Amino acid sequence: MAGALRDGRRPAVRNRSFPQEMLLANCVIVAAFVAGAAIVARHLSGQSAIATGGLLVVGGLAVTALVNVALSRHAWNRLSELSSAMESAHKGELRQRVRVDSVDPELRRLALSFNNMCARLEDESRQYAAKLLSSIEDERRRIGRELHDETSQTLAATLVILNLAEKALQSGDLLGAHEHVANSTALIGHSIDEIKLLVYDLRPVMLDDIGLAPTLRWYIQSHLKDAGPTIVTDFEGATSRLPSEVETALYRTTQEMLANAVRHASATKIIVRLETRPGYANLAVIDNGHGFDPDAALHSTDRRGLGLLSIKERVELVGGTVNIESTLGRGTRVYVVIPFETEPPSVGKP
Repeated sequence: MAGALRDGRRPAVRNRSFPQEMLLANCVIVAAFVAGAAIVARHLSGQSAIATGGLLVVGGLAVTALVNVALSRHAWNRLSELSSAMESAHKGELRQRVRVDSVDPELRRLALSFNNMCARLEDESRQYAAKLLSSIEDERRRIGRELHDETSQTLAATLVILNLAEKALQSGDLLGAHEHVANSTALIGHSIDEIKLLVYDLRPVMLDDIGLAPTLRWYIQSHLKDAGPTIVTDFEGATSRLPSEVETALYRTTQEMLANAVRHASATKIIVRLETRPGYANLAVIDNGHGFDPDAALHSTDRRGLGLLSIKERVELVGGTVNIESTLGRGTRVYVVIPFETEPPSVGKP
């Protein structure tokens, strides 16, 4: 832990910094040798005084150099240790800690800050990993539940109807067999549609084929048509294709923000605005729900907190920024800006 000593001893606490210690030591040495030179000059004369004064000067310089080296070595060792620890932390080894036993207050403060930073990053890394695993498991449960509750039951019903069709054929009831086959065909078509929705949720193929704005329109129409709030889209400014990673980030971000607004905000109206410009894209999702405290939500472990954290990290991963404005009782406004270096070719309005 930060502040712990490897040898178990408490460092001698001083209020003077390393430069102050060195300056004080040099002043003491100079004063001592000046006093010695004055004494020599008073008691000796001629060549003896010159020779003795020269020895004192050389001795003073030697002592000063030794003291400076001794004082510098401690600081150099601590800085070298800190540099090595920082390189290890840069490689992801966040368990690195440095000793906080320097007599220099600035070096102690620097070591404490480094240890506290590593401890905070390690804790945040564990929390993020736990939230990520929880999010993955939630998605797996959702897919498994939909496959079990919808697709598997539909296919089971199809098997039952096909068995009835087979029995009708064996008994010569062609009209009944035809009716059972028609029902089976309808159920299989329904299952295919459900599986397509699941696949599109995982990775919508149309995002690569026709772009972000049409895919968002499809998602809102197919998933949120009967969700409750009125969803208004403004994609008139989205006339250009974006890099694939930017379109994916904006699509997933919009999904999450819409899910938060529908599930948690009790909103009656949601506005989704998308705009593309040479070198950057803007996304805004605005609702008239009851609002929340963004800082508290980002540090919470509930579904909304995980969603906001996912939005922030997903956007930052592609070099973008997220600005969340929300007040209790006054709705929520989420603004996303993602810059990109390459300008994709322009396409017609979606």
